[in-house]
Amino acid sequence: MEKEDQIIGMLERIMEKQDEHSRILGEHSQKLDEHSQILHEHSKKLDEHKSQLNEHKQILSALLTGQDYLKAEIDGMKLANAKEYGDIKEEISIISTNQELVRNDTWANRVDIHRIQKTMGMF
Repeated sequence: MEKEDQIIGMLERIMEKQDEHSRILGEHSQKLDEHSQILHEHSKKLDEHKSQLNEHKQILSALLTGQDYLKAEIDGMKLANAKEYGDIKEEISIISTNQELVRNDTWANRVDIHRIQKTMGMF
C-alpha cells in the first residue's frame, strides 16, 4: 500500500500544481484581457489623434494657400505702386519743367513790360 499512497500523494501534488497553474493562467488571462482593452482604448485615441492631425493638416494647407495668395497680391500691389510712383515722379518732373518755363516767360514779360513802361515814360 505504500506505493499506492506514494502514487496518490504524487497525484495530489500534481493536481495541486495544476490547480495553481490554472489559477495563474486565469490571472494571466485576466491581465491579458485588461491589456487588450487598454490597447483597444489606445487604438481609439490614436484614431482620434490621426483625425485631428488630418484636420490640422487641412487647416495649415489652407492657411499656406491663403498666405501665398496674399503674398502674390502684395507683390502685385508693390509693382503697381512702383509704376505709379514712377509715373508720378515723371509728372512732377514735367510740372517742374513747365513751372520753370512759366517763370522764365513771366520774367521775360516783366522785363518787356518794364522796358515798355520806360519807353512810354510811365516810370
